[in-house]
Amino acid sequence: MKTSNRPAAMAGKILDVLIDSGLAVGERLVENTLAEACHVSRTPIRNALQLLEQQGYASKAPEGGYVLARDPLTVRLDADMKTDPPEGVLVERVVRDRASRRLGASVTVSELSRRYNVPRAAAQNLLLDLKSKGIVDKADGQSWMFKQLMGEQSSQAHSFEFRLMLEPEAILSEGFRIEKNRAAVVRLQTEDLLARAENAIRLDEFRNADLAFHLLIARAVTNPYISETMTNHNQLRHLHGASHTISDFRMRQSLREHLRILDALEQGMPAVAADLMRVHLRMSKSNRPSVANRGAPAIMLAGRMQRT
Repeated sequence: MKTSNRPAAMAGKILDVLIDSGLAVGERLVENTLAEACHVSRTPIRNALQLLEQQGYASKAPEGGYVLARDPLTVRLDADMKTDPPEGVLVERVVRDRASRRLGASVTVSELSRRYNVPRAAAQNLLLDLKSKGIVDKADGQSWMFKQLMGEQSSQAHSFEFRLMLEPEAILSEGFRIEKNRAAVVRLQTEDLLARAENAIRLDEFRNADLAFHLLIARAVTNPYISETMTNHNQLRHLHGASHTISDFRMRQSLREHLRILDALEQGMPAVAADLMRVHLRMSKSNRPSVANRGAPAIMLAGRMQRT
């Protein structure tokens, strides 16, 4: 999958590389090494390092270049480190406007430029970004057609059917292995949210934690076709879920389900983890937390597991 060279997207990629490498605070961020790991030239790496400095993740070294300023295991990979904030905000606005029918089934560059008060070049880039995310397709003439949104009921059902077929089986696939450092970040992020007071978890914080967990699963798959398909689908699902509401009870329940799955994986129990994933996805589909413990032996089993 091609990596964007935009500074914010590249900064997110660099953070992923640093987490995987286990680089310690104070160690040098070598441009050549990062460029090789990200499969790009040094120029986008240099631009991304400047952004990381602004965000407080990197600092300038006295002899030149940059060093790591914060422990990657404590980093919260916020959405604005994954996509350029202006374009990311516009993409979500377009999705919301289309879902509420404030935008028609087709749009043009001129229409988006006027509606969102951006230059034509920015509107063109926005449409290309929407196309890369599977939201629009180029039509005849100057028009771009929206695809069916994942937030629509029938599309949601198809998404859950797809995930139920793929995610549990992916856990059971040959060579499946979660990356320990990245799993530690996901666990810290999840436990931090669960420690909050009642109704203190923001929806965007939950959605970011949910995305991080499911991307962790996707990236643990050794088959590149399956891994990329799961990654793309979860990112698209995350984007389309921007306007959805979820109760505080269900958010907490879902986060605890994530931790149980992680517990099972870390204890070398993939079959249990796969069963827990099936229950988790069915619960998310029905959004009926009152039936959480009915007919779900795997959850009962996981509840007995003690972390050592």
